[in-house]
Amino acid sequence: MKYILLSFILCACKYFSAQTLQPFTGHMEAYVGGALQNAINPIDTGFVDVCLGDTIVYVATPDFYNSLENTGSGYSQDVNLNIDFSWTIGGDAYPNNDTIFYVVNSAIGFMVDLTVTDQFGESAELMSKIRVGIPPNFSGISVSQDLICAGSTTQISGGANGEGSAFTIPGGSFGSSQYFEGLTYLPDGSGAQYEAPITIEGFSASETVTSAGDLTQVCVTIEHSYSGDLEIWLQCPNGTTVPLVNAYGGGNGAIPGGNSGGGIYLGDPIDDAGGAGPGEGWEYCFSSVLNDIGPMTQNWGNTIPAPNYGNGGQSVNPNNIYAPDNSFSGFIGCPFNGEWTLFVQDNLGIDDGYIFGWGIDFDESIIGGEPGYQNTLDSAWWSPNPTIVSNLGDTAIIVAPEGSSGSYTFNVADDFGCIHSTSVTVTMNPINAAIDLESIEGCVPMVVAFDYSESVGDSFYLDFGDGTYYTGSSEAENISHFYSDAIDATAILYVSNGDCSDTAFVSINTNAPTTNYISDSAFCGEAYDWNGQLIYDSGVHTQIFEANNGCDSVVVMDFAFINNGFDLGFSANQQLFTEPPYAVQFTNTTPDLENYNFTWNFGDGTILQSNNLNVFHEYTSSGSFSVSLFATDLIGSCSDSFVETDYIFTTGESSVHEEGLYFYHLYPNPTSKKIIIQTETSLQNEFVIHDQQGREIMKGALKGKQTEISLENLKSGTYTIQIEGKFKPRIVVKQ
Repeated sequence: MKYILLSFILCACKYFSAQTLQPFTGHMEAYVGGALQNAINPIDTGFVDVCLGDTIVYVATPDFYNSLENTGSGYSQDVNLNIDFSWTIGGDAYPNNDTIFYVVNSAIGFMVDLTVTDQFGESAELMSKIRVGIPPNFSGISVSQDLICAGSTTQISGGANGEGSAFTIPGGSFGSSQYFEGLTYLPDGSGAQYEAPITIEGFSASETVTSAGDLTQVCVTIEHSYSGDLEIWLQCPNGTTVPLVNAYGGGNGAIPGGNSGGGIYLGDPIDDAGGAGPGEGWEYCFSSVLNDIGPMTQNWGNTIPAPNYGNGGQSVNPNNIYAPDNSFSGFIGCPFNGEWTLFVQDNLGIDDGYIFGWGIDFDESIIGGEPGYQNTLDSAWWSPNPTIVSNLGDTAIIVAPEGSSGSYTFNVADDFGCIHSTSVTVTMNPINAAIDLESIEGCVPMVVAFDYSESVGDSFYLDFGDGTYYTGSSEAENISHFYSDAIDATAILYVSNGDCSDTAFVSINTNAPTTNYISDSAFCGEAYDWNGQLIYDSGVHTQIFEANNGCDSVVVMDFAFINNGFDLGFSANQQLFTEPPYAVQFTNTTPDLENYNFTWNFGDGTILQSNNLNVFHEYTSSGSFSVSLFATDLIGSCSDSFVETDYIFTTGESSVHEEGLYFYHLYPNPTSKKIIIQTETSLQNEFVIHDQQGREIMKGALKGKQTEISLENLKSGTYTIQIEGKFKPRIVVKQ
C-alpha cells in the first residue's frame, strides 16, 4: 500500500470591483492510505498513480484570501457554513462534503472533478487525473511439470509484462507505450542471438503504420563491453525489420554492411567474457522524428566515461536520441497489433553483455479518442516458501512440494509501486503404497491376508516373497495368500500411477514343522500302543508334537501287523447227498477258537457269522458247493481265510444211479458250461447225449474216475445222457 498526499491548485481567473464577488483559489488534496506525509504535487505530471484496492481521501482546501475570516472585511467564506462542494469521480456524483472517501476497485484511469461554490455563486473548478496500476500479464509463467511424483522437483519460471489493457482518461495525455522488462544475458559468441517480443493491442485490426513518425521512439536498456560485436534490429508483426544499430563490420552478420563500433561500450559494463554478472544498463533511445543526433553508428565519438564497472572506458552517450540506422518508414504497411520483436546478435568472442529491457512508444495522435497509459514492471520475486529448494535468479525456482500440492506466489512491482501477484499450483500425483501388516511370523502352512485398501494408484503388483505374485485391479483390495514353505524374505507391494510409483514392504519369517519318518510292526492279536495312541490296523499313522521353533513336529510311522496265519480248518459230517434234505454239520477245527471271529460262506449264497465249534446248514438245491471260512482277530487287525473247493455235492433222484457195482455222480445239474461224471472206480464206458426229440447231439468216452464234458455248444433245454445204454439221467442246460 502506498501512502500519497495529493494537492491540486487552480485559480478562479476573474476580476472584481469592491462591490463584486470575492474571488478565491481552489485547492484539493488527496491522502492515499491515510498518510499525511510524503505529499505529491501533481502539477508537474497532471496525474498521480495509485494501486488497486487503495483508499483515497479527497479533501477540498480552497484558499479564501479575501474572506472576512482572513481580512476582517468582505463577507464570510466559511467551509463549514456556506460553501458547496460538488464532486464527481469517473462521472459518478458524490456527497456534498469537503471530504470524501473513494476505494479504488478498478484498475483503470479516472478523473476526479471538484467544483467549489460560495454562497454568492463564486466558484472554482479543479480536476485530478488518477492512474491505477494495471495488473500485468502473467502468461509468461510456465511450469516444467505441474503434476509430479512424490519426492520429485520441478521448475517454475516466472514471467510477466505490462501488457494489460491500457485505459483512456478524458482530458489527459499519457502516451501509448509498451515495455518489456527482464534481465537477459547476451552470451558471448559468434551469432549468439537474443529476441524479446512485445504484444501490442488496442488498435483496430486494419490500422497500419503510415509514416515513420507513428513510432515515436524505441528505447533499449543495455550494457555491453564491445559494441563492435553487435547488431540490433526491430521486427514488426508482419516480419519487416529495421536495423537500429549495425555495429558489426564483418561479413557474416545478420545485417549486411555495418559500421563497426570497435571497443566503444554500451552502458557501464563488466568487461568480461565469462558471464560475471551484469554491470549498469543505460537506456538508449532511437527515433526517426525525435532524434537530436544521427545514427549511433555515425556518432561513435559521442561518448562519456563508463565510471564504475567499465574502468573509465568510453561508452556511447545515452543523453541523446539517436536515429535508427534505417528510418522507421521501413515499417509503413505493418499492422500495429501483434508481436513487435527486438533482436540482438553478438557476432564476436571475448566479451558479453546484458539486456535489462526495452520499450516502444507510438504517436498518441494515431490512437482513437484520448490516449491511455501503460505500466512498466520494475522488479519480480517469488514469495518465501520452505519447499522452494533453489532460486534461479528472480524469475525461476526449483520446488519440491510436500503433501498433495504446493502453491507458489509470483510477485511483480510496477512503476507505480503497486505489487501484483499470481499463484501457481503444483499438484502431487496421488499415489501411496500401504499394507496393513508390519511383519509375518509363524508356522506354515498358513494363510496371510494382505490388506492394501489404503493404497492409492491405478496399478498394483504384489510380490509375496515366495516366488509368486499377484497383479491387482485398478482398485485396492484385500487378498489372501497361502504360504506352504518356511521362508525368510520380504513381500513387496508396487503401486504405480502414471509415471509415478511407490512401494511398501512386509518382512516374512516363517518356520515349517519338522517331519520324522519311522516304521514298526507287531503280531496280530492286540492293539499297538504308540505314545497313548492305540493302532488297530496296518498303514501310515501320524502324531504331532511341539517343537523348539514354535512349530509342531510331525512323526510319521509306517506300521504293519504281522500275520502268522490262523491255521484255519473245518470238516463236514457228510459231503455227498442224494436225497433231500441236504443237512450238513460243519465242525470248526481251527485251534484257539476264542481268539477269532468267524464268517462262513456255504457256497449257495448263504453267509453265517458264528464262533461256535459246530455250525449247521441245509442245502436246498442240487449241485457242487465250495465252502469258505473267514477269520479276523478280535481287534480286527489281521484276517485269514480257508476254502474247500467243490466240497459239498448234492444231487436229485435222476442224478445218481447204481448199476451193478458202479455208482455214478453227475454235477452240476442244472448246468450251463459243462457237466462232470464221477465214479468211485475208473471206467472206460461211452456216453451219448440226446435232445428231447431223441436226436443224438453228441457222444464220447468216459476216462478214469472223472470225466468233464463241455456243453457250451448246446442250446438251453433238457437233455438225456446215456451211459452203457442203460443209465439215462436228465441234464438241464441253461446258457
